[in-house]
Amino acid sequence: MPILFNITYKTKDGLRTMITANQGRYMKRTREEAEQALRDTLANNSEERLASIFGAQAIGTFRVDEFDCYDHGDAKGVYVDD
Repeated sequence: MPILFNITYKTKDGLRTMITANQGRYMKRTREEAEQALRDTLANNSEERLASIFGAQAIGTFRVDEFDCYDHGDAKGVYVDD
């Protein structure tokens, strides 16, 4: 099974999960590609905008994590241990 990458954040419940839906089309093939997507997300959105989408607790918690995925690209799970 492939290892793919996505941006994650801390939810209001303190769980770390991806910022996108769990669909292969949103997963990145390399850590570098995911890191670039994270830089783009942070550069093109204000903190206020990000907080309105993900909650104020998410600010400062965005990072890239790897996910064990099925062959079609969906992750086997959406939560990441810290």
